[in-house]
Amino acid sequence: MVVIRKILEGFVKCISVLLMLLVAGIVLLMLNELVLRNLLGSSFKGMTELSGFMFLWMAFLGIIVLYDQNRMISLDMFFVRTKGRLHTVLWVIQRLTAILLGVVMILAFKGLYPFISTEFYSSMPTFSKMYQYVPMVITGAFLCVKSMYDLVMKARGENVS
Repeated sequence: MVVIRKILEGFVKCISVLLMLLVAGIVLLMLNELVLRNLLGSSFKGMTELSGFMFLWMAFLGIIVLYDQNRMISLDMFFVRTKGRLHTVLWVIQRLTAILLGVVMILAFKGLYPFISTEFYSSMPTFSKMYQYVPMVITGAFLCVKSMYDLVMKARGENVS
């Protein structure tokens, strides 16, 4: 189980670095667009589409970091006020709900795939719109794996945050 924990921690660190790069990239794209529009009087549609693409990646991958650090809005208003068995039951419900959400995200991508794999950006005709949904699958898989890991660790009697 130590190996799985190390893999999860390494994965979250990689996602954190990717998120920082995405934030820097979207800021640079927007600054570039401001300069092009205001100083040169022109615009490039691809920048708008690329910013939207990067925003979706940031939104979905940000869930991974938040979930790993227990910073997502959940049953916290009840969870922090409970102790004993009720606390454990709410914790298990929270993890099972995350697994369900992860499965829904994966199945949603599977259902969308036939449609989104054939759509392309108008300004980037070789770049499929399918790639903007990839982080949804990554996040869904992470929610499933991390929640199952937490449940197994809890069942083994180990302290899980």
